[in-house]
Amino acid sequence: MTWPFENDTGAVVKKLAKRSLASEKRRNLMVVIAVALAAVLISFAAILSASVAQIQRNQVADTYEAVFTGVEADHVAALKDLPEFARVGEYYLLGQEHSEQGYNASYVYCDSDMIHIARSQMELVKGALPVQANEVAVSEYFLSAYGSHAKIGETVRLDTESFRGDYTVTGILSNVGEKEGNICAVAVSKAALTRWGGFDPAGYRAYVHFQNAEQLSQEVMTACCRDIAARYGLPHVGMNSSYFAYASKSIDFAATGGVAALALIGGYVVIQSIFRISVQDKIQSYGQLRTIGATSKQIRRIVKKESRRLGGVGIFLGVLLGVLGGLLLFPKGFHGPYYGLAVLLTVLACWFMVSVSVRRPVKIAAGVSPLEAVRFSAGQERVRSRTKRIRLNPVSMGLENFRRDRKKAVSIAASLSLGGILLLIVSSVVLTRSPEQAARLYFPNGDYKIYLSSEQPEEEIMAAGNPLNDGLRREILSIDGVTDVLVTRQSLHAKFGTSAGTGAGMCDALTDENRQEVEAALVSGAMPADVHSVLLAASYQKDLAEMDVGAAMELSLGQETVTVTISGLLDPARGTSNGHGALGLDSVALFAPEELFWELHPEIENFDYSWSIVSDPKKAEPVEAGLQEILSSRSNLGLDTIGTRIAYEKMQSGLIFGSMKALSWLIFLFGVVNLINTTLSNQMSRKRENSILRSVGLTGRQLCRMNICEGLCYAAFAALAVLLIGLPIAVVVCREVSRQSFAGEIVPYQFPILEMSLFLLVLFGLEVLLSAWTVSRQRKQSLVEQMRAVE
Repeated sequence: MTWPFENDTGAVVKKLAKRSLASEKRRNLMVVIAVALAAVLISFAAILSASVAQIQRNQVADTYEAVFTGVEADHVAALKDLPEFARVGEYYLLGQEHSEQGYNASYVYCDSDMIHIARSQMELVKGALPVQANEVAVSEYFLSAYGSHAKIGETVRLDTESFRGDYTVTGILSNVGEKEGNICAVAVSKAALTRWGGFDPAGYRAYVHFQNAEQLSQEVMTACCRDIAARYGLPHVGMNSSYFAYASKSIDFAATGGVAALALIGGYVVIQSIFRISVQDKIQSYGQLRTIGATSKQIRRIVKKESRRLGGVGIFLGVLLGVLGGLLLFPKGFHGPYYGLAVLLTVLACWFMVSVSVRRPVKIAAGVSPLEAVRFSAGQERVRSRTKRIRLNPVSMGLENFRRDRKKAVSIAASLSLGGILLLIVSSVVLTRSPEQAARLYFPNGDYKIYLSSEQPEEEIMAAGNPLNDGLRREILSIDGVTDVLVTRQSLHAKFGTSAGTGAGMCDALTDENRQEVEAALVSGAMPADVHSVLLAASYQKDLAEMDVGAAMELSLGQETVTVTISGLLDPARGTSNGHGALGLDSVALFAPEELFWELHPEIENFDYSWSIVSDPKKAEPVEAGLQEILSSRSNLGLDTIGTRIAYEKMQSGLIFGSMKALSWLIFLFGVVNLINTTLSNQMSRKRENSILRSVGLTGRQLCRMNICEGLCYAAFAALAVLLIGLPIAVVVCREVSRQSFAGEIVPYQFPILEMSLFLLVLFGLEVLLSAWTVSRQRKQSLVEQMRAVE
């Protein structure tokens, strides 16, 4: 603001700032890079969070909120006529059958509404759904691998147990994960479904999508579905938890805030260091301005204008790169308002970072008197007083150069070590929770599991004769390399709940063999004291507060229902990680005494649900091949291997920890920018000083050694800071990760030798290269030219 009695010197200040910018291209470039790097990190982190949330919302948008299971075709037709529903999808899962050609065919029936609802999993990309009994819609993978590249209207041959013969292709499906699992989706017509030998008229599912679903709460939809189920006598209705979790999902500000904090700290250190060095180099120019009448306020405004222009350019470039990166990597996650919010937050955060970073340099520039400015010489920073004389040599002179400016040394070491500390912590966590160790939690006894895998209810399979029987056990034990077969789970699918809410999941039998393991997973309450007491997974209690210790609820195991009391809550992750497949969807939801199983289902002789196959690790290939051969003729059984679990854990750790390692190296780049700027500044400010040393006998090799020694001091102090600060933090973090991941067990800490060796190699190698390069640049000028240089 200019008062009426003041002269408006804004134009002069603007011109001086513009001239200053034109005279320091190196500094300008370093500041722009530092600001742009911070803006890229912050904007990309914010856009990543926004894109992931939007993609998850897109997955459930206009899909379904509830599913009615065990209904008949007439019930589905009645639901379609209800005004509450905008869309009702009719679905029937026939199950998987093994083909003689080697693939597993997954047979389904669905109508056009169901195809729309399930489009994120299975999409009709061409053609139409089948109508006649001899028509099918098959996947692209099936046609390319087993269907001789047939087209719509042509015939393909199926050779499974229930469907065998030539069928006309009416449509082509795109199904998720087919190639990886060698499972081919085949959609059959309703005519073919009703002729199928295993057809159950009450085996349909109805997936419903409400009118104006965005305006209705979960409680309203749940109550409405229960009223409809009671009105039509439908056996069960389940709510789509994914829909309610993702439909209103918000941006993960915690992760974005963490990345922003690291970026702002790194940017602050670097930008302040760059401007402080720039101000020191131009102190004499500021002094000349002061002698001709410039005020401290005007000097302050000049430096601030420089920082704002450079900051604006850096923010623009960084935001542009961050947004483009988000659009390229997550094109389906674009959301205009969220992207705009991410850009706005990035601009505000980076503008704040630049403003704070230049406060100290601005104060230095404005606070120096004209006389002090004229006497000041860049490169002649205040050096610590020495109490004794030292012997001059390239090493001691390099050490003195390192000690001459403490603030600069601390700034460089801090900016270099920040990325190293983060890299040390992340790499240590990766070693603590390796994919192999995480997978072994699911396979404590062997590398293979055989379990019931069928759309048919477990109690029906077991009542008809559980395939996990003595005959199968003998076949498995006959495989070369198999040493034992252990029963790991006795289980039935259960439905449970109170008047306030319901849930569904696997109910495992509490036996003498697993009692100690289950008790170790108990988080509250006590073990069951009678046959009608159960243990419930704590995650269900979080969603339904009524399901707490001491509460009564209805428990259905198959068609039989009984009232039970919740005696305790447990954490399934504490030693009871027993789900199958990569996602473990059939993990235990609750435990009930074994006697309750016999009470409700006396007709079942064997409740075995899952077996662990103990084998010789040296014979892994013949064991797995033998198990695959045995199970190929049994459609109700599935095979789970530790290799599948390891691959899944590697994918998960690669996504999480890989991105964290990339962030570590990006933070390290702040230090690299600071180091390059300081090295180049030293080259300019010490040009006359080095030429004088060379004129009195210092050789080029000694000058190189002196510069390398100074540079290695920066690297050594940065490495020391990484060890002194990062190592204790890494040990504490790894202990907590180990305790959470391995049911309280503390895994010995492992130092990430490979990652830190690479970090030190880059750190020290960069110092040597920069030091050697500065010396080579100085050698290109004669001593006379360097001594005449005006600083």
